[in-house]
Amino acid sequence: MKFTPFCFLRMSKLYFLVPLLAVVLLCSCNSHEESVQQKAVVSSPREINVRAEDLIKNTLEEILQNPAKLPDSLRIKNAAILQDLYTKKDFGLLWSSQGSFTKEADSLFTLIDSCRYYGLFSSDYYADKLKNLKASLVKDTSKNNKLDAAKWAYADMLSTSAFVQLVKDIKVGRLLPDSVLVKDTSLHSDFFSKQLQVFASQSIGTFAMALEPANKDYQSLKEALRSFLPKARFHNYTYIKTKDSLLLKKLVYKRISEEDSLKILPNKNPDSTALATAIKKYQHAKKIKEDGKISPALVTRLNNSDKEKFIRVAITLDKYKMLPPLPAQYLWVNLPTFFLELHDSDSVVLRSKIICGKPETKTPQLTSAISNMITYPQWTIPESIIKKEILPGLQRDAGYTQRKGYSIVDASGNEVSPYSVNWARYKKGIPYKVVQGGGDANALGVLKFNFANDYDVYLHDTNQRYLFEKSGRALSHGCVRVQKWHELALYLLRKDSLADSTKYTPVDSLQSWLAQKKKKYIRVHQPLPLFIRYFTAEGKNGKLLLHEDIYEEDKRLREKIFAGK
Repeated sequence: MKFTPFCFLRMSKLYFLVPLLAVVLLCSCNSHEESVQQKAVVSSPREINVRAEDLIKNTLEEILQNPAKLPDSLRIKNAAILQDLYTKKDFGLLWSSQGSFTKEADSLFTLIDSCRYYGLFSSDYYADKLKNLKASLVKDTSKNNKLDAAKWAYADMLSTSAFVQLVKDIKVGRLLPDSVLVKDTSLHSDFFSKQLQVFASQSIGTFAMALEPANKDYQSLKEALRSFLPKARFHNYTYIKTKDSLLLKKLVYKRISEEDSLKILPNKNPDSTALATAIKKYQHAKKIKEDGKISPALVTRLNNSDKEKFIRVAITLDKYKMLPPLPAQYLWVNLPTFFLELHDSDSVVLRSKIICGKPETKTPQLTSAISNMITYPQWTIPESIIKKEILPGLQRDAGYTQRKGYSIVDASGNEVSPYSVNWARYKKGIPYKVVQGGGDANALGVLKFNFANDYDVYLHDTNQRYLFEKSGRALSHGCVRVQKWHELALYLLRKDSLADSTKYTPVDSLQSWLAQKKKKYIRVHQPLPLFIRYFTAEGKNGKLLLHEDIYEEDKRLREKIFAGK
């Protein structure tokens, strides 16, 4: 009788533990749902599609729920958009079916392989991973690979991510931060879903062209890129970037030693003699002055490999994608080319040399519209120039402004004698305006074009017209000097007269005021859109032209966005 209760007690505990164990096992199974990280070999190609649905669903959930703990293989771009795209397709495969890639997948792989022709880098679209997966799934007859639903699911997710990234990069480029792109209502999952449908029905070229800017200059640059690429040599030369003088010497020597034709022996710690000898050999081969010295020009030349040229083209193509829609008539100022172009109905009706800001007083990039002109303007010198030049000049010699032809004016508009002020007491600025009166000697020349902007800059004539003969014309304090200012002014007046015969200034009036050296305000009734931009690459007659990176903007973008390319 004593044995029975004891036995009953043990059985009771067992009955209690069985359901508890079942719950634990169930939870354990659910916490380890299969994903593309594990093999999922099925018995037939037909089963791949069904099994892949769960694999894709589970993997995307894992990616979105635990992004910080993901292995490198699951760090897939555009995961949130992928979730939406696959949800609409019930998590079915998009690029393969029953163990075979679709024709759309073949087109996608071709686009990735040829993406350089769009200024893109195949490495951004899993090129190597997809190539290896395709080889494993198509060429390998092993059942463990051919029927591995996890591999098919993984290849599909990578393909979809690559497609989304390609569409985004072709359409809007890579220069905008992700925070801006998130706010772009055109780049939502419905848009990419529609693009998947379009991609299936069009050729690669037609599909890409619909996403790209229609800008003729963009297309000209792409045409030049097509001519450049077959001849380009994409060696991974050392990129020289440092302010450390000791490291600079090592990098320069290393870069020169990578020139196969020079046959320079590698040396991690070259002495001054070895470095000078290497530089001279390079200079001799390139037919430039043989001084054996490291200079900014030498570093620029060493960095200007075909690969770096391609990156500059890529940057410029992306800049075109950031442009707003251009009107029929507009003024285009491209700072690195030192030229201005007046566009009218797809034709360039005026091309003029310009002078832009020095590297230390850069001309800003902006979008505005010319709203008025002033003949024989006076120049109120900007505060920045007063701080950097005028005040130090006055502190050295109170007669500085008089020799320059400048007047000092107080808040009441009264002219102040520079000799009556103790300039040494001022450190960061002065409580006066400094003005240069209108006239042939005025820095603004005889005509000034005004447009709204936050930088206090304008387009104008100049009293130093001889500077237009220089090839490098980054010489101003920030404003843009225009060689053909007179032709531009006439165009604006004629444009006004054609728009409204009652509201315009006659050309004869402008000519008369200029002849009489009169200061006159001329309203532009039909404001001319103005774009001041910084594009260092262009295509001319199928050839690639690269202009000096005068403000090192491309260099900064290259190091920030295209590092490691």
